Amino acid sequence: MIRYVIVGAGAIGSTLAAQLHLAGTEVVLVARGEHLRTLRERGLTYTRPTVRHQLDLTAVGHPDEVARLRSGDVLVFATKAQDVEAAADQWAWRPVETADACRGTAAEVLPVVTLQNGIDSERTALRRFTTVVGASIAVRATFLEPGKVSSHGESAGRIWLGKYPAGIDAATAGIAADLARAGFSVRPVPDILGWKAAKLLTNLMNILVALYRASELREQVAHQAVQEAREVFATAGIGLAETAAAERIGLSAVSGTADSGRDGWQGNSTWQSLARGASVETNYLNGEIVLLGRMHGVPTPVNAALQRVAAHACTAGPGPASQGDDELRAALGLPRS
Repeated sequence: MIRYVIVGAGAIGSTLAAQLHLAGTEVVLVARGEHLRTLRERGLTYTRPTVRHQLDLTAVGHPDEVARLRSGDVLVFATKAQDVEAAADQWAWRPVETADACRGTAAEVLPVVTLQNGIDSERTALRRFTTVVGASIAVRATFLEPGKVSSHGESAGRIWLGKYPAGIDAATAGIAADLARAGFSVRPVPDILGWKAAKLLTNLMNILVALYRASELREQVAHQAVQEAREVFATAGIGLAETAAAERIGLSAVSGTADSGRDGWQGNSTWQSLARGASVETNYLNGEIVLLGRMHGVPTPVNAALQRVAAHACTAGPGPASQGDDELRAALGLPRS
């Protein structure tokens, strides 16, 4: 029987675990801290727009608590991008038992699905795992309290899946079918890097939407960040999935549609991290554009400024949407109006 071992129990990981569990698929959810304690004691309170579930999920805090990995398992990395390296090290070399009693390692035997924003996680996983399935996801979920996750919208979310670095293999097709049965709108794609790069355009706005109130200036800065990214991708030879759907993924946040409040959604992943006092993944979002720009000689001053803003926000602790145009101008080195 197929079992999903989901490493990372935030908004995305918990939503995935809940939907798979409700569809009758065996799930192990790897969590930590107070969230793990609550999951063990009371289960997961999982709320959809019209229903609330109290789910008794198998929750563990460490690979040693999983009795054994099996050849039919699927590993899912649902951590933030900055935590993928540690997760890969922790899980890659775990033993896996097969039907004929042979033993291999997770890196050799099991597929791993990478759900992170940005385009770095797949490369990190591929350094260890033979089979990496990249995912570009559009899931509106909120995780602010231990043991409680809400999923918003009519569907559980949209997921684009593809073998990394390219193609659609049997593992990808099987995982896509499982996720579709669990209520997600799933599309296997042969060019997953292009889809993740398109999604990254959206995520460049995460820190903007998380910290600054909506304004014409914020929209202008968002456009500038996207334009820098497009120039970097073109120079680096990274193609974007330029379909109408990809454009909606890549540019939805420019006009401010990524703000919180719609459908009960509390805010993007960076907003939620700041609200919980957790680290943010901006180094793998705007920082990815800065890195590629430096590697290929393309200036990226706006994304560099937003990366710096995020680092300051994590140490100084300004609340979500607590700043306005004056603070944004100061962050970008612009004169006050």
